Amino acid sequence: MPRRLDLPSVPTRDPPGAESAPATASQAQSEPSLAELLERERQARREAEADRDRLWELLMQAPASIALFRGPQHVYVLSNPRNDEGIGRRMLLGKPIREAAPEAEPLGFVALLDRVYATGEPFSAQEMPVKLAGLDGQPREHFVNFVYQPTRDAQGAVDGVATFGFEVTDTVRARQKAELLATELQRNDERYRVFVGKSTEGIFRADAVRPFPIDLPEDEQIDRMFRDSLVAECNDAMARMYGFDTAEELLGVRMDKLLVREDPRNTEYLRTFIQNGYRIENAESREVARDGTAKIFINNLVGIVEGGLLLGAWGTQRDVTEQRHAEEENARLYREAQDAIRLRDEFLSIASHELKTPLTPLSLKLQMLASEARRQPESPFRRAVEDYIAVGSRQVKKLSELVNDLLDVARIAGGRLRLELEEVELGALVREVVTRYEPEAARAGSRLMLEEVPETVTGHWDRLRLEQVITNLVDNAIKYGSGKPIRVSLDSDASRARLHVKDEGIGIAPEHLSRIFERFERAVSERHYGGLGLGLYITRTIVEALGGSIQAESTPGLGTTFTVVLPRAPAAHGSSVEPPGSGATPRDT
Repeated sequence: MPRRLDLPSVPTRDPPGAESAPATASQAQSEPSLAELLERERQARREAEADRDRLWELLMQAPASIALFRGPQHVYVLSNPRNDEGIGRRMLLGKPIREAAPEAEPLGFVALLDRVYATGEPFSAQEMPVKLAGLDGQPREHFVNFVYQPTRDAQGAVDGVATFGFEVTDTVRARQKAELLATELQRNDERYRVFVGKSTEGIFRADAVRPFPIDLPEDEQIDRMFRDSLVAECNDAMARMYGFDTAEELLGVRMDKLLVREDPRNTEYLRTFIQNGYRIENAESREVARDGTAKIFINNLVGIVEGGLLLGAWGTQRDVTEQRHAEEENARLYREAQDAIRLRDEFLSIASHELKTPLTPLSLKLQMLASEARRQPESPFRRAVEDYIAVGSRQVKKLSELVNDLLDVARIAGGRLRLELEEVELGALVREVVTRYEPEAARAGSRLMLEEVPETVTGHWDRLRLEQVITNLVDNAIKYGSGKPIRVSLDSDASRARLHVKDEGIGIAPEHLSRIFERFERAVSERHYGGLGLGLYITRTIVEALGGSIQAESTPGLGTTFTVVLPRAPAAHGSSVEPPGSGATPRDT
């Protein structure tokens, strides 16, 4: 426990000889005054002791570290609890500071005591860093405001030093944190401003001139947003979207000068903003630039709501005017293309019917001419006429096939190509087509060979359309087979039948494989190979309508193999074929 200060004592007994001295009359009269003086002295002493006690309690309970040193060796004569705690609760009183607290000397405290003691001049320091041991004995940095005050004896000579330490660690730490936070905020603000300045998107804050309650009716809130909102902050990128050079030119402009109030889409844009809790993403607005040019923006907006009032909103916007105009144009052109396709399909339908009309009588005339030639075996012109008839018949057949293809394309485009399903023996149909095309293959220098055809492969298919598939694939192989062998084979299992048509001709480049089944697409030059590029398109359409798939495998210069896979189970009788352009694509096996 810290030792109390020693104060000079005051005598309380009577003066020597007071009892034996005879009292005179005047002394008797003065005795009450002396007793009164003695009582006053005793009262003063009691008051002095009370003051000393109060001073003692004040020193002991003070929220500061207080110590009193005597003499040039700075002997501790007083240390209050706060000072004891700071030094580590050691026995200090009666010991010189160098002995009681040896760590004080390297910290400079002893030198300060020496200086104040020698000069008699007080010393003070603000927020002085000090390493003090905690209750666990570990030193920790504290910050203290120090006052070193010299004390003097009755003659005015310096006889000691009183020290007062006020810990301000919490204040210093708080200020350091505040300064660090301010620095970080400043750094973040600089980063934010750099980001905002370099951003290609418009960044802005719109403020309500007069904040309004969010419980107002929606229409009234929308009216307030148009009428009482202005641009309070924005970046240069946003200003340029409206035809201004810098953000400063746009500040203070009312929103109804930018946001077209008459456009109902903007009203719905703000209504959605309200209904979504004053937040909206990727919302389109119709606005006007400085020169009156119409603009279209995509906006993200977050309202600033406090105390039930809408104060304004933060937002970003992106100019999509050119993009939207382009889309309205990737749309106008599409409509025009669709119209052109519709007109083309109508033309193909009409033209194919018109072309088919004279083909039938022309074919009949050629047949009659052939019959007449046979009745005149001795005619010198018979052989020439029969050659002309054969060539003409082949050309009429080819033209008829082209017309039929055009008719099929028109039917497919209109969804009018129907399937009539029946039980079909596919092996017999393949043999029939191969036999029919052997002469044509021979004329092209190719040998058409039938390989591995099971005796019976039946399924529910459209016989005529399936015959058309086989015919188209064989005809395609003859055309591009380069006079080399062509192999046709068929295999099946319980659920599927597979038809393979393989040639050893020019083949198909990999970049063309994905489009050879499309309408009017060709993988070769039309200068060297005839046709409209419809055979494989029609083939694919029929195969997919039957629930199957077709694919091609090819190596340029080595030939191509087409594989058709058909389910043997029946499909819906009399079903219509959808136009392949609506999303149908060749499926893998």
